[in-house]
Amino acid sequence: MLVGLGVTGTITTRWKISIHAAVAAGTVTILAIVFGPALLATAAVVPATGWSRVTLRDHTPAQVIVGAVLGSLIAATVFVGFR
Repeated sequence: MLVGLGVTGTITTRWKISIHAAVAAGTVTILAIVFGPALLATAAVVPATGWSRVTLRDHTPAQVIVGAVLGSLIAATVFVGFR
């Protein structure tokens, strides 16, 4: 979580990436790694989170997509690396 926050926080200083989407996607990724593909059913929370961030005009679609992709990649990389 700290690695993800560090990366997204650094990017946010120049471009407002969606940390909410990053956390949602990272959580789904770790759940799927730990408990298996059945937990990918929780992935519905990621587009719902993204939709809310765009609807509230806090982020653009690109900022949400990049946040979700980075959140998932960072979570998987760090979690598997420490496992």
